[in-house]
Amino acid sequence: LRLGRCQGQMEAIGDPEQIRGELAQLRRQLQELQLTDEALTLALQALNQAREELQRRFAPGIAKEAQRIFSRLTQGRYDRFMLGQDLTVLVGAGEEDTLRSPMWRSEGTVDQLYMALRLAVAQELTPSAPLILDDALIRFDDDRLAVALELLQELSEKKQVIVFSCRHISM
Repeated sequence: LRLGRCQGQMEAIGDPEQIRGELAQLRRQLQELQLTDEALTLALQALNQAREELQRRFAPGIAKEAQRIFSRLTQGRYDRFMLGQDLTVLVGAGEEDTLRSPMWRSEGTVDQLYMALRLAVAQELTPSAPLILDDALIRFDDDRLAVALELLQELSEKKQVIVFSCRHISM
């Protein structure tokens, strides 16, 4: 009786050679996954180093230029700007005690903020490359639109500026 049970269990387990083959295949898959994990870890380290280098080399200049442009686009209302360690943006108006993320601002102000960032990044990283903007002015009110167009006109003296817009604009 006991022998019969043991034989039944062995049959349920399967052929030992087949099990050894499956085990070898699983070991190969484990090795491949470990190599993939090591490669991904190295890639993540390289990306983190590149991000830190970007922050160290370019973030201060980008932040300074973006603050200048953003203040100008908002006609001096938003005079405080900070680019965090993780490249998050915080801004503040003169009457506010704290800097806040863009989600606390109107859509038009957020568009002006991101335009200021795009212009600052373009000036810092690709100063001679053409600048192409696609509907970047769509939610600007008339006063801020005029300032933005003046700014783009000045920029066009140094580089090619191409603006696509559904709004009627003239420079």
